[in-house]
Amino acid sequence: MENFLEIGILVVLIVIHSIFGVGLLLFGTPSLLILGYDFANTINILMPVSICISSLQFFKSKVKDKNFIKSYNIYCVPFLIICLIIALKLNYILDFKLLVALILVVSTILILNINRFLTFKKTFFKFKNFILIVIGSVHGLTNMGGSFLAIYSNLLSKNIKEVARYYICYGYLVMGIFQYLIVISISFEDLNFEKLYYLLIALVIYFPTQKIFRNIDDRKFSKYINIIALIYGFLIIVTSF
Repeated sequence: MENFLEIGILVVLIVIHSIFGVGLLLFGTPSLLILGYDFANTINILMPVSICISSLQFFKSKVKDKNFIKSYNIYCVPFLIICLIIALKLNYILDFKLLVALILVVSTILILNINRFLTFKKTFFKFKNFILIVIGSVHGLTNMGGSFLAIYSNLLSKNIKEVARYYICYGYLVMGIFQYLIVISISFEDLNFEKLYYLLIALVIYFPTQKIFRNIDDRKFSKYINIIALIYGFLIIVTSF
């Protein structure tokens, strides 16, 4: 029964991730942790599928932005690695989930009303490299950086869906590869690799969902991304009590 529930959760999240570039880690991590999975095996189940979908989205994208890739690799990746090692070594003693969720909710509400908060938008572009440091640190410590990556990409892309998903999928791809390698190197003996067949489910679902992505206009895509982040923030707040 637990396996059917696990597959059901993954199918729904693979659909969301295939369309928006985000969802598997965002919703999958708290879902599996609530079901009693430890952090290392949660990463082990979700990460190969996330890497698979992000790879397809990145290499099939017509968008190319070397400046974003350079900034991301310089400012985000080192802090991701350091903070993930800390989280694994401390076995998640540091718990910032509630704080991160509150910041996420406030940020998302501001972005959904961006025309009323133009100062927020100017501040974002002024500190965009520092925000990448925050994304890497938060993701390493809590596996929740994807929510900030999504809204960061949305703002940076100026609401062009192909560009937004390009930024998201590259970010998730790089974070995923480093996370997976670090988790394997530290917790290899405790991991279960029997779930790699989930990659086949991802491939079956991914290609048909791209028609849905093509049919969503830019503004709706931007709005949906922010709503996903907002729902996630509220979900974490509710489950924290």
